[in-house]
Formats: sequence, structure tokens, C-alpha cells
Amino acid sequence: MSSVVLFSKENATSSFIQDVLSSVNYDLESYTQWNGERKKLSPILVWDLDSFTQCNVEALTAIRLENPDTMILVYARDPEEFISIPNNLYDIILSEESLKLHLMSKILRLKDIYSAKMIFRERMSHLVGKSASMNTLRKTVERTILHTGPVLIQGETGVGKDLVARAIACMYERFVTVNCSAIPENLFESELFGHTRGAFTGAQNERIGLFEEANGGAIFLDEIGDMPLHAQVKLLRVIQNHEIRPIGANKTRHVDVRIIAASNRDLKEEVKEKRFREDLYYRLNVIPIQIKPLRERKEDIEDLSNYFIHQYAPQGETFVLSPEALEKLQNHNWPGNIRELENVIQRALCFANPGFLKPEDLQIDEEFVSRGSTGGIALAESNLPYEDFRNLQLEQEREFLTRTIEKCDGSVSLAAKHLKMLRTALYNRLNRLGIKAGGK
Repeated sequence: MSSVVLFSKENATSSFIQDVLSSVNYDLESYTQWNGERKKLSPILVWDLDSFTQCNVEALTAIRLENPDTMILVYARDPEEFISIPNNLYDIILSEESLKLHLMSKILRLKDIYSAKMIFRERMSHLVGKSASMNTLRKTVERTILHTGPVLIQGETGVGKDLVARAIACMYERFVTVNCSAIPENLFESELFGHTRGAFTGAQNERIGLFEEANGGAIFLDEIGDMPLHAQVKLLRVIQNHEIRPIGANKTRHVDVRIIAASNRDLKEEVKEKRFREDLYYRLNVIPIQIKPLRERKEDIEDLSNYFIHQYAPQGETFVLSPEALEKLQNHNWPGNIRELENVIQRALCFANPGFLKPEDLQIDEEFVSRGSTGGIALAESNLPYEDFRNLQLEQEREFLTRTIEKCDGSVSLAAKHLKMLRTALYNRLNRLGIKAGGK
């Protein structure tokens, strides 16, 4: 497939385009007329509006329908003459003068966008579901990828905040993930911003911080609600000034980083309780994204289940979710959200025979269901003061984590693996909840 397709009658500008693209070893396929033929075109198309005044709209519409991913650059001596052409039929419009000055920079930009769209499509394929909220989420993410402002993703644990963050960051080669729950409080500044040699006891070598590692890309600050207040102040300065200062350094260093943050907490409430800085909240919340829990979009359960069946089924074995099994899944309130559903499907595929998955193949912790469903639905709809609601949530989390560790014979390491958490992150969470755990 050619790198670029050019539609233009032979003239000085079309010759210029061909000379420039050939000089940088671009494959170029050139056409002097539009015959209405429906065919697949290259990722980038350059169209001379002046050459096809009678059929611009018809031709560009047909091209868009047949090649929705093709990036289309149109140009004319006077673009104002073609203002009636809908702007959804092209990606960039230039005058001939601007084209001659900026042809390659615009082509490169279109290539970047095309590559990002392909990566974006692959990553969006993991955001499964046909509910209205999922359709809205996909549209929001798609609009977000070409911006540079901070993004704040909020939603319960297990709803897929990390997948959304990776989709948003598809434009960047560098993507650094920071689990704020896993960093000891006294090491936050060093982890994020680095330190110089000898900056403190034990600093035998210079260390580059995670922000500097992400320079030119994106950084994902997961569970930012667990970030201590002293680190929040430092982060605020980074967002405001685009600069970091490693511990022990005399000079600041400029960083160009897209910031994506996520939290399973209601940060507005955290601000009210003075556990999260209000100024940082508004700096991060430039592009807000809220992901609904699975219990509020049960129409997505069938698609998600089939997705996980396809992902985890042993090669050569076929599994189909029976109507009765689907009904069982839809009757559960999923306190662990998509992560819990994934675990149930993966476990079922380990023990079930190929063919229909039956209700008895789906092992759901029914004892936890009764408590989890109350905590997830009835509790949220009650008239409890928020502080009481929050305390009940924390108590349920304590019970859940304690039971999980007990099922793993007291091993925090096995429990962390089961919960798909870092061992240090689980230890930090246990400490915050006041749970004493052994060292296994």
C-alpha cells in the first residue's frame, strides 16, 4: 500500500508535491481524475480542491465511507472558496502557499494521528460493552487523545481505569505507570522526581525520577487519592510550571509530560475531609472521566464474559455461555467489578469441559455476594451520613482483605497475586486499614 495518494491534475503544485515526497523516499500513487471507483486507499491522501470543483463533496464523501481511517489533507489556491464543504470530510485544509511551506510537517502530523488511531483502536477493543455509558466513555476517550490537558479518571476498583488511561496515552511512545498506593510515604519525592548522589543517607547514586523517565510521553498516577499531602504540593508545582527538582539538586529540570490520574475514591469528598488538596484537584480535573461500576451497566456483562472466554479459553477448545449461566452472572452485583467477572470466567475455564458453560461452572463467593450487594446498592441509596457510609465501606474492605488472606493460608504474597496487586501495595493498604498481617 502506498504511503501517500495524490489526487490532482498536472500542474506546478502537484509537481512540487511529487518532488518533495520522492526526495524523502515516500511511495506516491498519483491520479489526475476521479472516476468514482470504490477501493481501499493508503493511510494518507492529498486532494486538490481546485482540480475537482464539480465533484469534491461526492468524491470525498465516498472516500470517507470506504476508507474511514484514511487521513485526508485538502488544499486550494483560496480555501475560502470551498467553505461549504463539510469539515468532517477532511482532516487538514491548507492554501497552496501554506502547503508549500508546511507539506512535510502536516504529512508527518497525519502519520502520527493515523498511527495513534490504529493503536487507539487496538486499545479501545479492550473497553468492551454496548451500554450507553460505555458508548459515551469511548467517545470521551477518543476526543481526549489529541489534547494535552490533565485527565482525572474516577471509578471503583476493578472498573478498568488503567485500560482507559492506556487508550488515552496511545499518542505517546513513553507511558509510565505509578501506583501511588505502593510507594512508601517517605520515598514519594525521590520516586517521582529523583535525587542526586549524596542527597540523603543511602543515596549512593543519582536517580532519575519517574516524571523525568516519562518526559515526552505520559505518566499515569494510579490511586492518586493515596498520595500524601507533602507530595501533592510537589505535584501541583510540576503541573503549574512543567518543572521538577530532584532531591539535592540546585536547578530545576523542564519536563513535558501528559498527566493522567485515577482514583477509586470520591476526590471531592477527600477535599472536604482535607485529605486531598483542593487546588490540586482542580488542576487534575481538567478532563474528568467517570467510569460506572458493573452493577450499573449489567447489559455489558454478556459482551465482557464472551471477551474473557475468547481471551482465556485453551487453544482449540470452544466455550459458549449458556442462557442460565448468563442469568446467574447478571443477578450478581459484582462488588469487584470487571476484575471479579474476569476472575470468575477464567476460573470456570480452568475446570469446565468444552461446550456450554453452565451455572454450576461459575464459582461465585455467595457469602460475599450478600454483603457485597448490600454495600454496593442498598447502602449507597440509604440516607446514611457520608462518614458512616465511608466507615462501612472501609469495614467491608477490611473483611474482604482479611478473608482473602485467610484463604491464601495467611500469605500476603499469594493474596496480592490473587487480587492482581503489587505485594507492597497490598501491605500499604493493610497498614492504612489497620490490619496486621504476617510476612509471608
